[in-house]
Amino acid sequence: MVRWLYVLLLGVPAAYIAEFLHASPLVIFILAALGLIPLAGLIGVSTEALAERVGQSVGGLLNATFGNAAEIIIGLAALAAGLPEVVRASLSGSIIGNSLLVLGMSMFFGGWKYREQRFSARQTGQYASMLTLAVIGMAIPSLLATVGESTQPGDKIIQGNQLHQMSLGISVILLLCYVAYIAYSVFGVRAAQGDLATKGSHKADSNKDSAGHSSDTHNATVERMSTTPHNNDKSSTEVKKQDKGRFAGLSHQWHTNIWFPIGLLAIATVITAFMSELLVGSIEPLTKQIGLNPFFVGLIILPIVGNAAEHFSAVTSARQNHMEISMAITAGSSIQIALLAAPLLVLAGVVIGVPLDLNFSLLEVAMFALVAGLYSIISLDGRSNWLEGLLLCAFYLILAVGTFFTPA
Repeated sequence: MVRWLYVLLLGVPAAYIAEFLHASPLVIFILAALGLIPLAGLIGVSTEALAERVGQSVGGLLNATFGNAAEIIIGLAALAAGLPEVVRASLSGSIIGNSLLVLGMSMFFGGWKYREQRFSARQTGQYASMLTLAVIGMAIPSLLATVGESTQPGDKIIQGNQLHQMSLGISVILLLCYVAYIAYSVFGVRAAQGDLATKGSHKADSNKDSAGHSSDTHNATVERMSTTPHNNDKSSTEVKKQDKGRFAGLSHQWHTNIWFPIGLLAIATVITAFMSELLVGSIEPLTKQIGLNPFFVGLIILPIVGNAAEHFSAVTSARQNHMEISMAITAGSSIQIALLAAPLLVLAGVVIGVPLDLNFSLLEVAMFALVAGLYSIISLDGRSNWLEGLLLCAFYLILAVGTFFTPA
């Protein structure tokens, strides 16, 4: 994670101070959102550090488990606050945001620098097919609830308790699909030899999680970005040497002692839980104060907050001409939302006592189909440019403006 993001950690104590002083819900919401951005990044950094120590297979499983930890924690806090509509909107917003905003920004900044970028159409085609299947499974309850058997005279649309029970059953199936996905992509169970060879030699290989991250590649990318501009600057080099000596002991412990990343992961997760509760607690007062639509908060704002560090990783990879990594991050994160985060939150609703079903609005279902189709089309030729990225971002902004002006 880039260093300037750590400055946003000041939002954590500032949010609690604002809460103690009974500040405006808008102020609390903004401060809590800013504080959550680096916390999500710290969860990712500590998970990657653990993955390097425990080996490729177990590390991949860790990354797959904690890849969307921030979104799951925020969703649990929203459920506990009795806001299932916000949870559903945040789930769909994460999928839509990854496929439109994040991928669009990656293509724009990468394409602006390199004019045209190329990636493996075969590999991104596999991500596209998985993404399509994942969002279809997630959207089935909505289709059955809205159209279902209502085309037959005398039949009733599925609703109420039946819809919830159906969502529970589908959630279990989706989780089983996720287990199979991890078995294939992380542990290579019955995987084709060509796919395993690709994983072994590709730039985004050894520690790639289910969201398509590669800790080795990304860390090297960030390191190159931080050092390259100062290669010819002697004063900067001296400062770096001093910093290296000053933090040599801590850095050594971080790279050799497994308890350091475990401790950081535990602390970041706990603080994220508290900050998520504070953020979600300000949603209802905020919507009443300024008339903001809760659907807009869940669809646009919460996914951006929960995925901010991951979004930066995708854009950084594109800027380093690793467009395949960016494509993998965007598709893989959406797959993880559909196959892991959504089913877990549905099952957690039973424990919390707030029923959550997978009955998304027709707009969200249509967007699922659209983003899956767009990702498939983009991956066909194995090329991208800045104009494609700009249009994807513009489409996302159109959606954001439309939901912003939708009556609450």
